[in-house]
Amino acid sequence: TSGNTYPVGQCTWGVKSMAAWVGNNWGNANQWGASATAAGHSTGSTPVVGSVIVWPYDGGGYGHVAYVTSVSGSTITVMESNYAGNMSIGDYRGSFDVNSSGSHYFIYQ
Repeated sequence: TSGNTYPVGQCTWGVKSMAAWVGNNWGNANQWGASATAAGHSTGSTPVVGSVIVWPYDGGGYGHVAYVTSVSGSTITVMESNYAGNMSIGDYRGSFDVNSSGSHYFIYQ
């Protein structure tokens, strides 16, 4: 899983750039949970630094993923790409309450 085969600027590319353990052929963000599980990773509802958050219904049906950089209870911070038109990796949301961010789950290394 060396390199990064996702399209530059997309959320999947951004997360793969930050998390080398993510697979290169996991598909669109909404497919990442099944792909990660098939690759031996676990998923769950608890935010953990270094995990990947998946919003399966965002992104016009393709889903959206981001990399979790801090956690304080239900308040998290993420780094992501392709959020609000930003095609580079950044912290575009600041800290936010994950429970108010829509349907989501986490993938753990």
